Amino acid sequence: MSPKYAKSDRTILLVDDDRSVVEVLHKTLSKHGYQVLQAATPEQAIAAIRDDGAPVDLPIVDCVMPNVSGPELADILLFVRPQMKVLFITGLDGLAIDLAFGRDCECVQKPFTMRSLVAKVKEMLGETIPSPEAQITGDLK
Repeated sequence: MSPKYAKSDRTILLVDDDRSVVEVLHKTLSKHGYQVLQAATPEQAIAAIRDDGAPVDLPIVDCVMPNVSGPELADILLFVRPQMKVLFITGLDGLAIDLAFGRDCECVQKPFTMRSLVAKVKEMLGETIPSPEAQITGDLK
């Protein structure tokens, strides 16, 4: 973790079948102080959500995966933990995800910057997003 970022007690679950995407997102989110769990399959994601030893605050789910779509997986995860929010990462149009998911949802469109992803994560978790001035000066408390 970079010293200029505060350590968070929040846990993120990354669900994507593309290992390279998971590695980059894991590195970025860890650098920003989050605890990060990884799941390459829906079964791994469901097991992580059910594990009370590592409560997941926010799953980040790829929309297009083999066997089970991201919206289908999100429905299962929300059945287990209804209070949880889900962030989709996708190359698809946000409206297509809304229609597939059947409810309002949050998406980050691919390609995205790490800054925009971290800002969306902070917004969804109700955390303070540093001002542009703080981002420039590095004062990111």
